[in-house]
Amino acid sequence: MDNIKGKVMHVGVAEWKTGKAPDALRTTLGSCVGIVLYSADKKIGGVAHILLGDAPVGKIVHRGKYARPALESLLADLAKLDIKPGMLTARIFGGGSMFEAVHSRFLQSIGPDNVRAATEAVKAHNIPVVAEDTGGTTGRTITLNLEDGSVLMRAGTREKYFYRVAV
Repeated sequence: MDNIKGKVMHVGVAEWKTGKAPDALRTTLGSCVGIVLYSADKKIGGVAHILLGDAPVGKIVHRGKYARPALESLLADLAKLDIKPGMLTARIFGGGSMFEAVHSRFLQSIGPDNVRAATEAVKAHNIPVVAEDTGGTTGRTITLNLEDGSVLMRAGTREKYFYRVAV
């Protein structure tokens, strides 16, 4: 992405980060899910790298690890930048079945469960999902360019740009 004029910030597993133009946010996903939020008007956005879908009931959890608390944390950080959920669109990536060779129903369902939980969490905040690339058996690296909201996704030998940022 040679059109990025700022710095590229990496979002690790079970982390979320926000940024603004001219920077970019990047993460690499397997069965994990990346929720990309973007405000086209403000050129501000964020990425949450979710490890697992649903948090265990009644337990204290690492907020970045699970879909709902990670999204809420990302939205709280965006609110500090005067970004409200109604100003955002979402894109969802990842959720691959990375453990197909393992004969474990739990491991084989992690990716699809993560996608379901992430989608439900985003929709609970009435944020429209404008694009997604999920499932399959290949990992993905996504880079959100905060200047224009485009996402470059690399999956195996495939590269694809996602430009749609508004409904």
